[in-house]
Amino acid sequence: IASRYRGPSVVTVHDLSHRRHPEFHPSVAVQYLDDGLPRTLAQARVVIADSHYTKKEIHDIYGLPDEKVVTVHLGVETCFQPRSEEVCSAVLAALGLKYRGFVLSVCTLQPRKNLRRLVAAYAHLPEALRREYPLVLIGANGWMNSDLQRDIGPLANAGQIIAPGYVSRADLTRLLSAAAVFAYPSLYEGFGLPVAEAMASAVPVLTANVTSLPEVSAGAAWEVDPYSVDAIADGLARLLEDAALRESLVAKGLQRAGELTWAATVGQTRDVYRS
Repeated sequence: IASRYRGPSVVTVHDLSHRRHPEFHPSVAVQYLDDGLPRTLAQARVVIADSHYTKKEIHDIYGLPDEKVVTVHLGVETCFQPRSEEVCSAVLAALGLKYRGFVLSVCTLQPRKNLRRLVAAYAHLPEALRREYPLVLIGANGWMNSDLQRDIGPLANAGQIIAPGYVSRADLTRLLSAAAVFAYPSLYEGFGLPVAEAMASAVPVLTANVTSLPEVSAGAAWEVDPYSVDAIADGLARLLEDAALRESLVAKGLQRAGELTWAATVGQTRDVYRS
C-alpha cells in the first residue's frame, strides 16, 4: 500500500492472492489490502507486476488498462547455484540426509503452498521410495497449519518427513542444490521465485500448472494439477524413478534460470522509474 503522495509514483504488485484466495490469509491482512489497494492503484502513474499472470490479474480484478501495468520478472540470486556433495556434506549430516537422496520443499508453512496435498501425495508413494527419499519441508511456521502438522506426524515418526523449520540462507542454498527433486505444487503464485532458485541450483522441479508458475518454469519443470493428490504423487514417482527425465529437466532448468537475472530486473525497474 503506497503512502499518499501528490507527485508521480510507481507501485509494485507481487500477487493478488488476497482476492483470489482470501481463505488462505488472516482476515486483518485481507481487509488492509482491500481497503488500501484500490487507492494505491489509482494513485500510481505506473504499476509493476512480477509476471504477465499478475498483470492480467490486476486488469481483470481492478480494471487497470494494460498500458499502465509493466511486467518485470524477478531474478535469481547468484548464491543459488550447483554445488558438489563435498560442499553440502556438513548441512546434510546435521539432518541425517544423503546427497541427491531427498525431496525438498521450501516455503512458509501456510495453506496457499498446498503442503497438505504434497504430504498426502508423498504418502501415496511406495514404501521403498519413501525410505530412500525422505520429504524435507523447510520453512517457518505460518498460519492455519494445525491440520498440516497432524498430517506430518506419522510420516515424521517413521523418519520419512523431516521438518527442520527455518534455516539460514547458507544452509538453504546447500540443501537446495543437494536435493533429488524440488517440489512446489503451490495453488497461487504471483511469480514463484523458489522454482527459479531450484532450477538455478541444478535440481529437477515439480510444480503446479496454474497461475504464474508455468510462466516462470517455461517448460523446464514437471507441471501437475495442484488440486490432484494423484497427479502430484505420479509426478514425484516419475521424477524419482527416471534419471533421464531428471537430467533433462536439470539442463532445461539451468538454461531457464540463466534468463532470470537480477541485472535484468533492476534495469527494467530503473527504466520504469526513469520514464
